[in-house]
Amino acid sequence: MTITSFAYLTFILVGGCIYYILPKKMQWLELLALSIVFYCVVANPYTLIFPIIATLLAYSSTLLQQTESVKREKWKYTGCTIVTLAVILCVSLWFWLKASDIWVSVSYRISNIVSFVQPLSAPSVLAALGMGYYTLQIIGYILDCYWGTIQPQRNPLKLFLFVIFFPQMVTGPISRYSQLEGLFLPNEFSYENVTRGAQRILWGFFKKLVLAERVGIIVNSIYGDLDLYNGWWHWIALLLYPIQMYADFSGCTDIVLGTAEVFGIQLPENFNNPFFSRTSQEFWQRWHITLGAWAKDYVLYPLLKTKWMVNFGKKAKKKFGKRFGKFISTAIGMFFLWMVMGIWHGSFKYIIGVSLWYWVILMLGELFSPVFEKMVILLKVNTESFSWHLFQSMRTYLIYAIGAVFFRADGFGQAIRFLKSLITMFIGGRIPNSWILFNGSILDFGVSYGDLNITIFAVAMLVIVAVLREKYGYARSWMGKQILVFRWTVWIALFIIVLILGSYGPGYNASEFIYQGF
Repeated sequence: MTITSFAYLTFILVGGCIYYILPKKMQWLELLALSIVFYCVVANPYTLIFPIIATLLAYSSTLLQQTESVKREKWKYTGCTIVTLAVILCVSLWFWLKASDIWVSVSYRISNIVSFVQPLSAPSVLAALGMGYYTLQIIGYILDCYWGTIQPQRNPLKLFLFVIFFPQMVTGPISRYSQLEGLFLPNEFSYENVTRGAQRILWGFFKKLVLAERVGIIVNSIYGDLDLYNGWWHWIALLLYPIQMYADFSGCTDIVLGTAEVFGIQLPENFNNPFFSRTSQEFWQRWHITLGAWAKDYVLYPLLKTKWMVNFGKKAKKKFGKRFGKFISTAIGMFFLWMVMGIWHGSFKYIIGVSLWYWVILMLGELFSPVFEKMVILLKVNTESFSWHLFQSMRTYLIYAIGAVFFRADGFGQAIRFLKSLITMFIGGRIPNSWILFNGSILDFGVSYGDLNITIFAVAMLVIVAVLREKYGYARSWMGKQILVFRWTVWIALFIIVLILGSYGPGYNASEFIYQGF
């Protein structure tokens, strides 16, 4: 059962009906039962042991460090030790199962240097569904309890529901405990919640099945044979892949958030029109919002507040000046933040290609921002003009697209060769054929002109909805103010488009969301 299947919609329908029929005190138990059933159907049932272990670690550690003996002055370091040990165990379990590419690669490099050292092999045990997501949630919960932000949950089953709440097990978002306390509260049936949830699910289906799958055919074909499809095709793949990733990832998130809304649960937003961003810094405040917020709150800010970093910052400001000294401290903190995000994705290609690339870009932007501002003034650029905003957004899109190559490429070496080809294709005076989009060769990928027209239409739809969201907060807020006939016409039309134009071909696997592996 995948979240783009009819079986999943039936699962939500039946589960929702039972949820609102049950006595209010039993609703959370039904959500727990639905989550366990969903997990066992979608993933290998035996891997449920891993979220159970994580839940028990969080439950025992948070209650133990709250006991009176630990709170006493003579045991002031015991609570910190308990929390640290619990976090290390959670991270170690995740690292063993999900980051095997990193430690196996390291072991092979050591083996090549030291001959008597045998390389390690990846574990044969399968990782749990959504392990990357719920591990971060558990760590956040443990630290929030330790810092006193929230009170520990004393019912282990409720804490387990927080960990495996079924909609977010596929691709997040990464929720805080304070954001999911609605799981345990009674919820009255709300026509608005159900209809708005259904609308969002439908919009997610549109993004995934109508747009992402069609763009994916082209991108996958080019990456499948980079030697055959060279020249301008590489640039086309570079610029199309962010669209595929966004439609895929945000489409899945829409389905997840819509599902939760049907049950009266509000999950945190994960995207906010990232391609409207004017800078890379703004982009990462709009893309995968919950991951960035988690990394800031639990990695960056605690690191910058440590005694060592505070003293280092003071010395840096004294030696290099206030601005540059602060920049050095921020750069160190951001470096650790991006390394954590790269490691979380579970491969060296993300650490070296993605993390380092975006970190360098962000730090260069911060370092040279005064220079850029002076250039804008000197050139008398109208910073409020549409053309300037468009230029900034296109620049930000290209910067993201370059880093995204490391997500799509089969390995670090292929990513480097791909990026190198984008430049070398112009060297030597041989300009590739610029008419490939108009000579019908794109049909060799298995798409038709109809598919291309549908893709253009879908992108235009995304832009229109994004503009409405920028202006009204949510496109649905604008839609809700329109007359009844108009609203129903739009939603019925969208349903028909998904039903008829959704990609359901032979061999199609709707479960293959780009971010599901994390």
